Amino acid sequence: MLPDPNTLSDEQLAAQCIMPRLVPRDYANEDTLRNEVATLIQRGIGGFCVFQGEADATTLLLHELQKTSTIPLLFSADYEHGLPMRLEGGTDMPHAMAMMQSESPDATRKAAEFIANEALTIGVHWNFAPVCDINSNPQNPIINIRSFGETTGQLEMHVRAYIEGTQSQHVMACAKHFPGHGDTSTDSHSALPTIDCSIEQLEQREFLPFKIAIDAGVRSIMIGHLSVPALDDSGTPASLSSRIMHDVLRTHWGYQGIIVTDALDMHAISKTYSSAEATIACINAGATIALVPDDAIEALDGLIAHVKKHPAFREVLINNVKRIFAEKQWCGLETIPSLQPPLESKVMEDHAMHALDIAKKALRVHDPKNKLPLSDEKPFAAFAVLGDEAQTTLDKAVAVFRVMAQSLEQECDFGFINQDITHDEVLELSQNIQDVDTVILALLMKPQSYKGHITIHPSIIDAIEVLCKEKTVIALLLGSPYLHECLNADAYVCAYSDALPSLAAAALTLSGRATGSAWTNHDAGSFSPESI
Repeated sequence: MLPDPNTLSDEQLAAQCIMPRLVPRDYANEDTLRNEVATLIQRGIGGFCVFQGEADATTLLLHELQKTSTIPLLFSADYEHGLPMRLEGGTDMPHAMAMMQSESPDATRKAAEFIANEALTIGVHWNFAPVCDINSNPQNPIINIRSFGETTGQLEMHVRAYIEGTQSQHVMACAKHFPGHGDTSTDSHSALPTIDCSIEQLEQREFLPFKIAIDAGVRSIMIGHLSVPALDDSGTPASLSSRIMHDVLRTHWGYQGIIVTDALDMHAISKTYSSAEATIACINAGATIALVPDDAIEALDGLIAHVKKHPAFREVLINNVKRIFAEKQWCGLETIPSLQPPLESKVMEDHAMHALDIAKKALRVHDPKNKLPLSDEKPFAAFAVLGDEAQTTLDKAVAVFRVMAQSLEQECDFGFINQDITHDEVLELSQNIQDVDTVILALLMKPQSYKGHITIHPSIIDAIEVLCKEKTVIALLLGSPYLHECLNADAYVCAYSDALPSLAAAALTLSGRATGSAWTNHDAGSFSPESI
């Protein structure tokens, strides 16, 4: 049984309200990290937010940590489109924007259910999804395909479906990033964005998905690191603002679930506030849980010192812990959970097939010159256009090439292009492909923390112009749907996701085998979600 919050010490109360970062990949190799985690658990920490690692090893680690804790731990993670968003393993579902393009809220509900089911098997009971931001600004560098779409429309049905699917498995869903992170061109990982909307605009657009989420019974809401002058003209970030958390969410809207901040180690907060200052400020302002402070020990010590100095603050912590314990009970965490067996291979196959089905139905193909499918006789060249050279991006590029090679009979040359390509390298590649008539460009750019933009570097544009001169060009948009504006192509295949099934579905259009896709012949003016 969970203890009565009134009987807990100030340290235990404060610790339950903080959720530090846990990186399983680092845990095995860093004595300092293992010691810090052990100390936090001994002091009564409420849980951890799980980041990079391998799925099986993470499962064992979370179970071992649970056994060392007196009070069951609540583990959370960002699994918006499945475990592979953070872990090696699990089913990679298409991103939210692709889910909406599939035009089936039932498919979204099932995808969320499958994600939650896989999360449970590794010991995670809280998924920080769905993204309820409306991606109304195409220049948004961090939301983009993580959002269901650009306007309310179908978005609301998918928000509801995702929450229902997640919570059907007794995994907490989380509507984020209140009051709405879509209408910004700044990444809050790097700096504090300003949402310069009137109250009327917020009511008509940004607020609507969150109200739908609350109506659907969402058990938590994440507050973004956003300056919203219409709600708080002091410039205080929403994640530290009592006007936004207490006055709007608690008092005006009557929301009684968990309020969690976005990660407090993001630069929008950490450049201005210490871990202790940010943690004290967010709890004072109405947050239930301070997520991922830069220094968890400092945050905990600061919160304890604050309650010692302000005894009345203890009641705030008690009320927070009552909410946290209610959620732990709902998740089945009244006692230390047992180690879950892995899902059967047939179940995982069903998950993978569902992901591929969504990916195929989400595809949008603009082919006014009827260049697809490719001719069986003629060779072609394919280039992966990279926004970065992270291993995960290179792996995705190789996956695209592999599907092309397996599904097409003709000869083909494969290569990579990044912003460091030299003029001599371009000329050499151009010479190598002089005999091909068709060039495939696989654009692998999507939202990335601290990147600051989603675009094609000028040096890459110059290279493409040389390589594609007087050739048929087919662009696979494997990420941001807005990149078509950066280059001219004879045909575009938009996947709205770089998840593995989306990569496969897009590559299969070259042979005509992605039969679930929607083929269009309208002007390509915008591959935005509402225009196709």
